[in-house]
Amino acid sequence: MPSTTTATLRDVAVVSPTEAYVVGLRGTVLRWDGSQWSAAGSPTSLDLYALTLAEGGGWAVGEGGTLLSLASGTWSGYSPPLTAAPLTGIAAASSRSAMAAGKEGDQHYTFVWDGAQWTKLATGTPHPYTQMPDIFMVADGTAFAAKDSSVVRWTGTDWESLTTPTTTSLQAVWAASANEAFAVGSSGVVMRWRSTAGLVMDQLSPYPFLHGVWGSGSSDVWAVGSGGTILHWNGDDWTQVDSPTTKDLYGVSGSGPDDVWIVGAGGTILHGP
Repeated sequence: MPSTTTATLRDVAVVSPTEAYVVGLRGTVLRWDGSQWSAAGSPTSLDLYALTLAEGGGWAVGEGGTLLSLASGTWSGYSPPLTAAPLTGIAAASSRSAMAAGKEGDQHYTFVWDGAQWTKLATGTPHPYTQMPDIFMVADGTAFAAKDSSVVRWTGTDWESLTTPTTTSLQAVWAASANEAFAVGSSGVVMRWRSTAGLVMDQLSPYPFLHGVWGSGSSDVWAVGSGGTILHWNGDDWTQVDSPTTKDLYGVSGSGPDDVWIVGAGGTILHGP
């Protein structure tokens, strides 16, 4: 699809076939109105890494603790800042329930939104090398996150680790429900967690680095990654889908099985299937 930027695009969130947003480096925020992408009036020039939309509003996060809020179609900076450290993940179940992830020094923090204010909570055991790059929330408020080589689930006060059979770095997570989640990461790792069956890991040749995952349901899941990689899960198997680009792809989202958006390096925007 025609793009109005050459900046690397890191995430996409879709409301409907006529409304979607994209964020990326250098403060890039774009909006889809059903016919074209256009600049959405970003209040920052700092890199943006993730966004989420819910009930007519939304949030975006990025470099230097950047936190943007969307209300009545306008993006604005949230003040006072929650942190000076990067925020890498953001997810919302409603206008009254959202979570952001960040890290200051060796300590992880989860920031919880209750509809009126953000509360900062220390998360997990401090470690200099751990990362929590992505969060996803389902409608009932259950949250999942990718944390190093683990998929973790929010208990209401902290994150619990769900056993994972890998030591590779996970980059993104998406959940079909509170009982089923998918995660992807380096070395072509894809995971599926079900409360009744545990985690199953596949490692797909030629081992692409997977950056993003999203689905319209448990039998329609998309994963994207390095070199233009696009993978699809149909409920039984992962298959590689022909891609119109060799650019690295970072984000994927949609409004349904026939309306899927993918974004990536160099302002790449794809629409399908």
